[in-house]
Amino acid sequence: MTLAFYTQQEITPYTGGIGRVTSILTNYFRQHYRWKVYSLFAETVPSNFTKTEIDGALQGRLHDRYGIRKGIKANTLQAAKFLKENQVDIVIVQTSMDVPMRLRLAMQQIGCNAKILTCLHFAPGKDIFLNRLSDIKNVSVFSVRGLKIILKSCLSVIYNPLITSLTKQCYRNAYRYSDWVCLLSESYKNEFCAFSGIQEQQKLLAIANPLSFTTGISANEMSQKQPVVLVVGRLSEFQKRISTILSIWSKFEKKHPQSNWSLKIVGNGSSLADYKKQAQELGLKSCSFEGLQNPIPYYKESKLFLMTSAFEGFPMTLVEAEQFGCVPIVMNSFSSLSSILTDQKNGRIITNHDEEGFLSAMEELMETPEQWQQLSTHALEDCQRFSQENICTQWKQLIEQIAK
Repeated sequence: MTLAFYTQQEITPYTGGIGRVTSILTNYFRQHYRWKVYSLFAETVPSNFTKTEIDGALQGRLHDRYGIRKGIKANTLQAAKFLKENQVDIVIVQTSMDVPMRLRLAMQQIGCNAKILTCLHFAPGKDIFLNRLSDIKNVSVFSVRGLKIILKSCLSVIYNPLITSLTKQCYRNAYRYSDWVCLLSESYKNEFCAFSGIQEQQKLLAIANPLSFTTGISANEMSQKQPVVLVVGRLSEFQKRISTILSIWSKFEKKHPQSNWSLKIVGNGSSLADYKKQAQELGLKSCSFEGLQNPIPYYKESKLFLMTSAFEGFPMTLVEAEQFGCVPIVMNSFSSLSSILTDQKNGRIITNHDEEGFLSAMEELMETPEQWQQLSTHALEDCQRFSQENICTQWKQLIEQIAK
């Protein structure tokens, strides 16, 4: 079997969730199944990033949702020739729903018969950024990027419907020109159809993301956990809503001024400065921003994991937390959550926007070690559904079915 991934960047586990998943699949396919894996990518990564071993690569941007970039057509034709020359059986599109149509037409032009599997790594319809007039306040210095934000914000009444319409068309084209479309959860099939306007689901399937790590936590390490509440992720308010966590933590500190619990936030992103300012204004005493770090030591020491995102696809940090016995408390804002957590079994699911309910759940687990232990034990067991072996076996079955 010969495969090729198309990604935004070279394949490496250090470029976020999509990069990590692609790296895991690439390694597993090559090492366990002896398949060949090629890489089509748009951008290089820094030289200090460890790149995943592959059988060959070609750089060239293929995605252009709005049809305004030069060279995309030529790049796509070159990619199709690359697939044909290397006798690729299936190309897996990991980035952008506009690629399948363009790539299919290019392959038809040169007689390339590779199958196309398109993956959506977001909740359907959440892979677009819609500007709001209030975004102008985030522009602090004059720059090209700042000017774009101002223009898009001022024209948001026109711009947002146009972008949404173009994205829906990309979904329809992806469904039409792909052999299969892979989603992150069964719950997303209806959402995909509702957003795109497609009336059928024959080409839709679902495979969850695998666990990032092959090892978890030992019994000895579990006994050494500290009274630490953890947040891991990209610090972007638009999606992650970490301002909500800071607000909840402020209420906790006021109610429990003598508590020895602390909040640690691991990650970096465009909203970091805003979060630090909010923490200072709230007078938080037991909250720290750890920066971009290897999260494993933080998972191992922490007892609770918090998530208040506005939306998610299949959050890898959530199952990572489970893998290290870190009990998740999550706002119910994305439908795939129910396929990961069961409330009061392996974590807590709180009504979206309910800060008081979130705080109560947090306090209950802090004050009831027996309940925390029970949820932690179930989390450790349950997350094995998403082990690399289980998820890659599902991928193997799918790929062999497509290749027939």
